[in-house]
Amino acid sequence: MQVFRMAEKDDIFHDIVMSEERFHQEGFSAGLNVGRQTGSQEGWKLGWQQGSAIGSEIGFYSGFCGILLEKLKDVDNKQRVCKVLQGILATLDDLPLTDPTNQELFDKLETVRAKVKQVNSLLSINLEFHSKKQGAKEMSF
Repeated sequence: MQVFRMAEKDDIFHDIVMSEERFHQEGFSAGLNVGRQTGSQEGWKLGWQQGSAIGSEIGFYSGFCGILLEKLKDVDNKQRVCKVLQGILATLDDLPLTDPTNQELFDKLETVRAKVKQVNSLLSINLEFHSKKQGAKEMSF
């Protein structure tokens, strides 16, 4: 009986001594779960915003180039512009949209922006895409 009581006392003291470690582990686990949930929500929101901005820009360039190409296809002295517009549309079609971490997406988007500047120069227009993030309320050209 004496041995049983000693073991009980040792277990109680052991629990008290180990309580700091147990509370530390419980706090760590609770904090980790809250962090994961918050990070997931913030990540989703950021991904949606960035994806929306890129999608809007791609849609703007695609729509503008398609319409401009249709308007200029029969004009003889605008064949160079038509080739650049076709190049832009081909680049837009080749964008790797399924993998947003692929650097090729951003490289090709920069190529599209450069070609749009070339169209601006060839046609003496000022086509610009403004996202709402940059402070503009609408697209201008």
